[in-house]
Parts: sequence; structure tokens; C-alpha cells
Amino acid sequence: MQASLKMKSGDARPLQILIVDDHPVVAEGWGRIIRTKVACEIASAPSASEGWRSWRQARPDLMVVDLSIGRNKIAGIRLIERLRRVDPDLPILVFTMHRSPVLARRALMFGANGIINKDSPPAEICEAFSEVARGGNYVDSRLAMQIALLNVSRPGTSAPRLTGREEEILGMITEGMSYRDIADRACISYKTVSNVSLVLKDKLGAANLADLVVKGIRYFEGD
Repeated sequence: MQASLKMKSGDARPLQILIVDDHPVVAEGWGRIIRTKVACEIASAPSASEGWRSWRQARPDLMVVDLSIGRNKIAGIRLIERLRRVDPDLPILVFTMHRSPVLARRALMFGANGIINKDSPPAEICEAFSEVARGGNYVDSRLAMQIALLNVSRPGTSAPRLTGREEEILGMITEGMSYRDIADRACISYKTVSNVSLVLKDKLGAANLADLVVKGIRYFEGD
């Protein structure tokens, strides 16, 4: 039997959920799983920009956000960061195909309340959803351990520390965007993009732009 899930406010009405994912089949499948357990109304958005607009129009009770949207490996993280600036209490669950503890940690740092992998069993997906919808947090034990280990220093190893702007530009570089297109999208000058690219090459040890793309992908995947 389908039941309403009370939010932390005590409201028992059907939940309004917005899924931001560029794969309609995934969004539909996720919706079918949740509807078997919770009375809810689900809307979807195929891009981060559409997700932002839909949130502003509908103000849903909960957001489900994919990390990689299109070719941008951190589009979901940037959307979470943007949402958190204006709505610190919105429950946000990351639903992703990536198992990278690096990306998972960044999503949590920028404000996600929980993370669940797309190939998780339906029961686990429902558990993660229910916990986040109630105002809690959810990360499965294996991923939580991997995230914890990232904070343990090992002799002779050090992960490069990138600023938010550097990560944003690196993400667009890994998409194959030109410096001019990056400058237009980020509303900065071409020279700034070029300078940041030089810093990124130095921090990641990349010999050239092609090498930076490869190292950027590895950076976001946590390899």
C-alpha cells in the first residue's frame, strides 16, 4: 500500500519531487520505484539550468540530482552549490552512476544530504530517499569508508587542491569546450580562462591541453 511520508515539518501531503537527470528512462525508473512506497508527485528536468528554473517555479519538497549532466562531470555539484546559497534546508539526494569517493565528497561538501548509486537495489534507493526526505543524511557504509580514507594522509602522496573556479573551468575543459566558449559561459575574460588553464596544468602536472583533459577526467573520477 502506498503511504504518505511525513517530512520533518510533520506535513503528510504527497511530496513534490524534482529529478534533474539527462536520461529520461532513468528518471522514469526512479519514479516508479519511489511511487511504490511514497505518495508523491514527480517532475523532471533534463539539465542543470532547467533544474534551476523548475526549482524556482515549483519549489519542490525534495530534489534528486545527477552529478554528471550531459558531458559536464560536475554540473550537478554546481547546481547543488547554487541551490544551497538560496535554500539551505532543501533536501537534496544525489543519484549517480559514479562511484568516485572524490566526487561524492565534493557533492556532500557543497550541500547534498545523501548519495545513492543508480544501480543500487530498489530497497536501498527507497531507504536513501526516505532518510533524506525526513531531513536526515544517507551514504552507504562502503562509500562512507572510502570518503573517510580520502582524509587520511599517506606518505609521498598529496591530492591537488583546486578552487571552485578552477574546478568549474576544468570541468568545461574536460567537455572539450574552447577557451572562448568557457569565457562566455562563465562570464569571464579569455585571458582569465587562459591563466587558470596554466595554473591547472601546473597543479595537475599536465604537459599540454590534451593531457589536461585526460588528467581532468581522472581528477573528477578520483583515479
